[in-house]
Amino acid sequence: MKLVYSILTLFIIQFSLFSEKVEDPLQLAKSLYKEKKFQEAESEILKRSEVQFSNPEYDLLQSKIWIELGNQNYIQRKFSTAYKYYSKAYEFWSADPLVQQRYYELKNKDLVDEVEIPEVKKTKIPVALPTKKENPSNDEPLFKNELIQLNFKIQESELSLSSKIESINEKIMFLIIGNIVFMNLLLISIGVVIFLYLKLKK
Repeated sequence: MKLVYSILTLFIIQFSLFSEKVEDPLQLAKSLYKEKKFQEAESEILKRSEVQFSNPEYDLLQSKIWIELGNQNYIQRKFSTAYKYYSKAYEFWSADPLVQQRYYELKNKDLVDEVEIPEVKKTKIPVALPTKKENPSNDEPLFKNELIQLNFKIQESELSLSSKIESINEKIMFLIIGNIVFMNLLLISIGVVIFLYLKLKK
């Protein structure tokens, strides 16, 4: 009985060791890649870096992850980071058309990672507009009386202004006539003086 128990125990131990050997060390990284968790997949591969030269799937999976990370950063206009991933993928998978295109597109350029500035939404603040108060009907006669008085004052002002303008016009006319008379008298005086001077000279 003890012999059977020992054989079963040994068999279980060997089976578990065999299972560990057969287990794919990149299985978790592959699952993360399928779930599009590329950053986590890359971290998992780095933990398994000891299989880099013993497992040919390493280079292929790592290159795919670099391409996806490059695409993500390229779409986000983080060109410097995108070029870093495309360069890594180009070393292992230079035949890929997309890698070639993006690698030579970004090569030898001054690349920067553009930072998106979140837009600040402008919120409209409601402003309470003043409401017009309706005048009570009792104030209407008073308002009409004020208008009549104002109209009367305007008419008085117009009459006063017109009378002042007429007075000013009369003064201007008298001034002009006086100047004309003065100029005529001055010319006559000058003519008389010249006439007398010429007559005395003879």
